[in-house]
Amino acid sequence: MSSLTDPRYQDDAKSLISMQELDPSPEDDDSSPDLESDEYMEEEEHSYTCGIAAPKLGQRVYRWDALLSGLQRYSTYPPTAFFALHFANTSLFPLVTRSVPASESYLLLTRPIYQAPGLEHLVLTVPIITHIVAGITLRNMRGSRRARLYGAETRAQRNLLSFWPRISSQARTGYIITPLIGLHVLVNRLTPAMVEGGSSGVGLGYVAHGIARSPIFWNIFYVVFASASVWHLVGGWGTWMGWRVTTARRERRSKGSLEGYLGHPINQDHAKRQRKRWWVVNGVAAVGAAFWLAGALGIVGRGGKGTGWEAQGWNDMYRQVPVIGEWL
Repeated sequence: MSSLTDPRYQDDAKSLISMQELDPSPEDDDSSPDLESDEYMEEEEHSYTCGIAAPKLGQRVYRWDALLSGLQRYSTYPPTAFFALHFANTSLFPLVTRSVPASESYLLLTRPIYQAPGLEHLVLTVPIITHIVAGITLRNMRGSRRARLYGAETRAQRNLLSFWPRISSQARTGYIITPLIGLHVLVNRLTPAMVEGGSSGVGLGYVAHGIARSPIFWNIFYVVFASASVWHLVGGWGTWMGWRVTTARRERRSKGSLEGYLGHPINQDHAKRQRKRWWVVNGVAAVGAAFWLAGALGIVGRGGKGTGWEAQGWNDMYRQVPVIGEWL
């Protein structure tokens, strides 16, 4: 009993209680897992607080997480096949032929593959919408679980943790290209269908004509669109292959850190591999974006305006683009 009144024992007890009651600070923890990765789910289910294991979240939640993760991943396969064809048509072939009219024949050869009735929606529309919806739902669901895990009490705390606590560059490029894809479809598919009943007259010449009409707008548009699209695609495939380098995580080492003494040694080999992967993934994305822009803007973008009745039809289509037609 005398030991219970010992000042040293009381000090130790107070220290233990203060450690148990310490409020978590997820915003300041730069080593926390990204909400969009499977790593977050694994760490969340096996989290510990002062050596006490937290209860698992349940199989139902995990099944939803696995289902949405699978939809987000496998919905990228058909658009990737389309991207390969579109990249060849709008970049590689123009770079080889150095001529817009000579490249049109290659575009016509591949157009039936991805613009056949029904196939276009199966390859592009449905997978892209599925990918976007699954990604947003996953982020919202995992963020809500994180808010509950950290005991967010106020609305501001819940909003901070539930949806946009930290956004990775991979997700950021995805959200950037989403409205750009919509505008691209509006100008090249929907408007021609409304004006002429189809997009059979839309090709590289149509794009070159539009760039010649509004060079500043379309050059900026295609630079952002091509760059963000390539980075998102390459970064996404790097993630599927286990080379995730586009996270929101920042590896910071504070002065006087005890990391390396408390069971978390600094792995120099892992850091080197991560840096190598970062250079490889971003290098591939940079080269891909450069090639695409060289063909799309360097060749097609300099094709100039069309002539005759064809140019008159293109002018009419650009003018009738909803909302922004008067600036095109």
